[in-house]
Amino acid sequence: MQILLAVDGSRTSLVAVRYVADRLAMEARKGDLQVLHVCYRVPPHAAAAVDRSILNTYYRDLTEEVVEPVRQLLDSLSVPHRILRGTGYPAVEISRYAESGKFDLVVMGTHGMGAAKALLLGSTTQGVIAGCGVPLLLIKNGGVSGRGNVLVATDGSTHTRHAVTYLLRHRAQLAADAGITLLHVSPQLPNNLPTAGRKVVAGAHDAEFDRSMDGPRRLLKRARIEWQEVRATGEPGAQIAAHAQRNDCSLIIMGSHGRTTVSGLLLGSVVQKTIAAARTPVLIVR
Repeated sequence: MQILLAVDGSRTSLVAVRYVADRLAMEARKGDLQVLHVCYRVPPHAAAAVDRSILNTYYRDLTEEVVEPVRQLLDSLSVPHRILRGTGYPAVEISRYAESGKFDLVVMGTHGMGAAKALLLGSTTQGVIAGCGVPLLLIKNGGVSGRGNVLVATDGSTHTRHAVTYLLRHRAQLAADAGITLLHVSPQLPNNLPTAGRKVVAGAHDAEFDRSMDGPRRLLKRARIEWQEVRATGEPGAQIAAHAQRNDCSLIIMGSHGRTTVSGLLLGSVVQKTIAAARTPVLIVR
């Protein structure tokens, strides 16, 4: 597995490094772990007044300051890796490196924000979620990585099937000893519905549950892997995060739509709300 680990010098990114060292070290030893730090580019008007060699030294020293703790941690655990340096807007450069380098997985730390704060514009994490086509694993600072099942959120879309296919392809790395739980969240029934209406809506929700499970069921059955099915009601992001925490899940996996703008992402997608609420690592698969 080719892994791109994006770091920025924060405590959050060191949490992601520790996760890779603890959970993906064997895969890193067999594959290729590359650590990327992207420096914001000096504005053109300021760069024009400075010799190019001075700029290069500045970028190199800044990167070295950020990656030195990462290097020390990975070296102490005998995890082989390579250091990459980029300049520009971090979200754009991380996405570009991930796709041009044909990586299998991008790993990043993300701050432990609440739902409202997590919707702020401009963060690197938001930009990578919106713009990167490579599967993205987000490790939350202060979060909990359990040892229970892998939780796959299902909605009946092709994106869910892509997520399950990715899990099966990399199960040895992501969930070698973990079971698989498929979770579908149905909307809460309105309290003011008459009895006949409740039956109709409940029947539609039952049909939607079966539709959401159909593709994953066939993929898992073909792979001869057992799984559990769970149904919840309420707001999907909150329910996914809550189930993962209650059941000590090791990972949440979600399919996501293709690239979007950051502003489009912030309109309230299930993926975004799950990331905001979850303490469990979240893997987003296009």
